Amino acid sequence: MRKSDVGETLATAIRDLADPVATESLEGDGQAVSDAQIVAVRPQVVETVGHVLGNMFQRMYHLIEVAGTADAASATALESGTRKLEGFLQLVIDYFSPVTLALQHLPATEVAQGLARQVSDSIGCAVRVDAKLPAESRLLADPGRLARSFSLLASQLRATASERAVTVRVVGETSGRSIRLTVMLPASVVAAESSESEVRWAVAEKLLETHGGSLRQRAMPTGEVQWEIALPLQP
Repeated sequence: MRKSDVGETLATAIRDLADPVATESLEGDGQAVSDAQIVAVRPQVVETVGHVLGNMFQRMYHLIEVAGTADAASATALESGTRKLEGFLQLVIDYFSPVTLALQHLPATEVAQGLARQVSDSIGCAVRVDAKLPAESRLLADPGRLARSFSLLASQLRATASERAVTVRVVGETSGRSIRLTVMLPASVVAAESSESEVRWAVAEKLLETHGGSLRQRAMPTGEVQWEIALPLQP
C-alpha cells in the first residue's frame, strides 16, 4: 500500500464501523448466531478519527525513513510517536466499544473529590471542593469508568504557575435526583482545541452518558471556562 493511501484507507475503515449493523441470519431455533452489539456513534467524530490517524501515520512513515540512518534522536522521536499513536488508538477503541459497567454505591462527595484530584494533578495547584449535598447522597456507578472519564477531561488541561485555586462545586438538582459537578477553570489552563482533544472529550462524554449523565462546556462572560457534569443520584 502506498503511504499516501494510509490516511484514506484508515478513514474508510473507521467509517465502516458507523454503518448500520446488518441483520444477522437466524438458526432454526430463531436465535441470532452473533452476539454483535449496535454502537451509536457521531459521524463528525468518525471523520475526526480518520483525520488524526492519517496524519499520525504520515509522520510515522517519515520518522521511520529518517531513523534508517541510525540517528538516535530520530529513533527517540519515533518511539514517542508510536506511543502517541497507541494512546489515540485506545481512545478509538473506547469510543466504538460497548461499555460494561461494574456498578458500586459511591458517596457523591467522594466522586467530586476524585474529579478535583484529577484536575489538581493536571494544573499543578490546589483545587477546592464546595460540597453542598447531604452526606448520605450517593451514586450507583463504576468507579473505574468515572475515573477514566475524569482523567480524559483533566488531560485537556495544562499546568499553571498561578496560585489561584480552581473551584469544583457540587450542587444538588432541584429534583433531588442528580448531582451537578461544576468546574470553573481559568482560560489559561485549558489547552487549545485539537482533533485529538475532540476525541478525548467524546470518549469522556460517552462514559458519563453510559451512567445516565451528561457533560457540557461553556465559555463564561468572566473569561473562565465552565465544565458541568451531571450524574443521577441513587434513590
